Amino acid sequence: MALDSFVIVGLAKELDRRLSGARIDRITMPRRDRIVLHLRAAEGNVRLLMAAGNAARVHLTAEKYDNPETPPMLCMLLRKQLGGGRITGVRQPAHERILEVTLTALDELGEVGEKRLICEMMGRMTNLILVNGEGVILACTHGVDPENGDRAVQPGLLYRLPSRQDRISLWDASEEALTAVCRRAAGDAGDLCGELAGVSPLLAREAIWRGGTPEGTARALIALRESEPRPYLLHKPGGGRDAAAVEITQEGYSCEPRPDFSALLDEHYREQTRAEDLRALSGSMVRTMTTVRNRLRRKLAGQREELRTAEGREKLKRTADLITANLYAIAPGQKTVRLVDYFDPELKTVNVELDPELSPQENAQRLFAKYTRLKRAEEALTRQIALGEEELAYVDNVLYTLAAAEDAPQLREIREELVQAGYLRQSEKGRRKTKPAAYHPRAFTVKGGFTVLCGRSNRENDELTHRRAGKNDIWFHARNVAGSHAVLFTEGREPTDEALRQAAAIAAYYSDAGKQPRAAVDYTAVRRVKKPQGAKPGMVNYFEYQTALVEPALPSGEEGTES
Repeated sequence: MALDSFVIVGLAKELDRRLSGARIDRITMPRRDRIVLHLRAAEGNVRLLMAAGNAARVHLTAEKYDNPETPPMLCMLLRKQLGGGRITGVRQPAHERILEVTLTALDELGEVGEKRLICEMMGRMTNLILVNGEGVILACTHGVDPENGDRAVQPGLLYRLPSRQDRISLWDASEEALTAVCRRAAGDAGDLCGELAGVSPLLAREAIWRGGTPEGTARALIALRESEPRPYLLHKPGGGRDAAAVEITQEGYSCEPRPDFSALLDEHYREQTRAEDLRALSGSMVRTMTTVRNRLRRKLAGQREELRTAEGREKLKRTADLITANLYAIAPGQKTVRLVDYFDPELKTVNVELDPELSPQENAQRLFAKYTRLKRAEEALTRQIALGEEELAYVDNVLYTLAAAEDAPQLREIREELVQAGYLRQSEKGRRKTKPAAYHPRAFTVKGGFTVLCGRSNRENDELTHRRAGKNDIWFHARNVAGSHAVLFTEGREPTDEALRQAAAIAAYYSDAGKQPRAAVDYTAVRRVKKPQGAKPGMVNYFEYQTALVEPALPSGEEGTES
């Protein structure tokens, strides 16, 4: 969702009222296109988020963002230029999709000067720009060269507003001009937006819906621009949400009022922002482990092919034995010879190929030597394939936990695990000891009041299975796929079949088989689950187990409080 100028009108008024006089305590940059100003305002300590990128926006936020260990260079510059400054106002220039935060702060000479922190929220042109009192650009998140657009955005250049591309401004147009535009658009919202600056497709459709005729549409547009912006969470037909500054009356839409625009945008973007942040944190790990997985698969395929070759070694030994038993019948220099096969109950003859350059004894010795090499190779390959399959299972499990990670601490824990396992390098900046994430597995209550806990990471799987669970509790894991450990705590009682089924369904849900209609889940007493010496986190062996075929699902409405 791109914010339209109507929403930004409401935002500018709201933030100007709430933030005028606020003092900057701290500046952070969770990402290169996201600035958070930690402010001391009249209403208390607040955080102002200014974001460019795909979800460009400016609003007060209740979210706490994880910051990189080393602040970006732009963040250091902002701290130098704006640290300790005060916000004097927030405005929307020329009713564009732009918000300017005007501040006063000390310059390099210790004198108070004016600066502007500008967030442009215009599709591919989204940007965060710092400008001094003379209008000179000091820094920006996205530099723009003159040849790539109608204006240049680079430090040292004068800041200019983007051009309107010869479109009429809704906010300045007369009723006659608007009526002419609406006639040319002839009820097409796309054409209306193409000629009229400041109107989003949603509001163009709303004006056409309200007005009906071109004249009515023009009057509806005037009524919209003169109305006081109000924050609404908009539910679209067929699903999806949006933010609006006017009540949308079109068929299929429904609006829920919100207390203010900041609360509206914070709610609307919360899940999207968290998902983006998790993807950004996990992206390099996913790429690395996917490469490792592909390499392991290729290696295992080659080793299995070699093993199939080695499995034919007994035929070599048998041929060598036949040659040895028939030395008297083989003349030197023969290329082939037919020999009685003493291993055949019917004593049939077989055709044996020989190297004419070797004596019969040397031919036999060569085959015996090749047999010995293949036997040793089979033993080595069997061990290597077992180790490779174990590592592949671990890598698959890591990729699953990365995909299922729910927060940044969990991803940092996975990264630390991969560093310790040697898959990732520890940077010099990250050598300080990382505090492990708190143990808080997913918790559920199933039929009969039994508690089921399900690990969120390999570390939690180990903690749950080997330290928290009792030996008579029941352990669950989706069969032959990556997934979480789940444990049903019996508390000395005998679990019902329905409780076991629900626990198995939870284990299936939190696995790579979670989207299949049915999944096989193995379960056994915890005492029969063992962690091999030296095994990687989350890897176990289990025995004397049973298998349930269940539909992956969570107990409806019965998820417990996470512990």
